[in-house]
Amino acid sequence: MKLYSSKLAPSPLKVLIFLSEKNIKDVEIINLNLGELEHKSVKYKAIAPNSRVPALQLDDGTIILETTAICRYLESIYPEPNMFGNNPMEIASIEMWYSRVTYELATPLAHGFRHTHPHMSKMEDQNQDFGLSQRKLGIKALETFNEIISSKEFIACDRFSYADIQLAVNLNFLVRLNRLELKDYKNLNDYVTQVFARPSFSV
Repeated sequence: MKLYSSKLAPSPLKVLIFLSEKNIKDVEIINLNLGELEHKSVKYKAIAPNSRVPALQLDDGTIILETTAICRYLESIYPEPNMFGNNPMEIASIEMWYSRVTYELATPLAHGFRHTHPHMSKMEDQNQDFGLSQRKLGIKALETFNEIISSKEFIACDRFSYADIQLAVNLNFLVRLNRLELKDYKNLNDYVTQVFARPSFSV
């Protein structure tokens, strides 16, 4: 298998962390230079028509796009250690918190960055007003999740799961890219520090 990736973007980093957590060694990593728009090349578009990373190419040539789809596929063939839930309640909880993190927190922060940051002007058809309004929603979500995590070690259940990869990586990337300070949200800052101390996050 081949994973088209980049350590400079949160989505492929999640897959790299997932591979490390599960100690999967037989995936060839091909890093793309996003700054030089390698993901927009004709060659890569033949693999991923949406020009996004990551992309997992199976040995038979089949392509799997989207971070969570890739991780679910890998979980099905490398079931241990489990990252998506061992029982109905864990499965539901991990799915719920993954979705809440994605749509309540990560999505508005991502739009805030993409539509307001000067660095993204060559990659996005920017709408400043939309970006600013999304950033406001992201800030409200940060305040909400700062309260939620205050009584938890992990976001979804009593152990590390895929939902923690989603939350920690997005916080580490998207807060600073919106020119905000994670340290202003003490509980989230402590959580990210704890999660990023895991060996898998040093990929």
